[in-house]
Amino acid sequence: MAARRKKTVRRSIIFAAVAVVILGAIYMLTRPPAPAAKSTSGILANGCPNPNGSAPHRTSFKRYPPECLNPAYHYTAVVATTAGTFDITLEPKLGPKSANNFYVLSLFHFFRGTTFFRVIPGFVIQGGSPTNNDYGTPGYSFADKTPPAGSYRIGTVAMANSGAPGTNGSQFFIISGPSGVQLPPSYTIFGQVTSGLPVITKINDGGNAANNGIPPVHTYKIESVKILVTK
Repeated sequence: MAARRKKTVRRSIIFAAVAVVILGAIYMLTRPPAPAAKSTSGILANGCPNPNGSAPHRTSFKRYPPECLNPAYHYTAVVATTAGTFDITLEPKLGPKSANNFYVLSLFHFFRGTTFFRVIPGFVIQGGSPTNNDYGTPGYSFADKTPPAGSYRIGTVAMANSGAPGTNGSQFFIISGPSGVQLPPSYTIFGQVTSGLPVITKINDGGNAANNGIPPVHTYKIESVKILVTK
């Protein structure tokens, strides 16, 4: 009897252990997924800045940013300046890396406080330099597509470079007059001003026809760049 009782107890323990394992497996397979961890630093898990504007202000980076644009969405940059506000519709198909670059830098508030340091009336207004001169960079450079001849028009937003391939950084210019439309197709287009062209005209009118537009007669500053995302 004692031997039979021991055997029964042993069998019960084995059955209980197996049941625990099975129940544990069922729980792991059927439990609801844990909620995604929220970003506390303004940076998402993929290294992209949070589109809600919570990313920190940064003006220096070690390398070109991760690809953060979703081709299923449309992106508009609302640029508030001391001359007024204008909108840039980003055009990733024309300049995929440049549009992504501008998007990421904007979410890091990179352009906040920078000026249109070169303004040549009837030609272009240029900004995007963290040092407000020809030499400012985000800490990296990159190459991108160049447009077909005849692609520039009033309000076109394109990358400035140092005159050599692969030297795009953070500086950009906006075509502000007929002379700019005649530029050779050496500069990547990544957007178009679709609202607020009178603001571009105002900045253009404060420019300097001498000394390659530096400094302008009246210097206008970027106060913020906010990104609107639509399906």
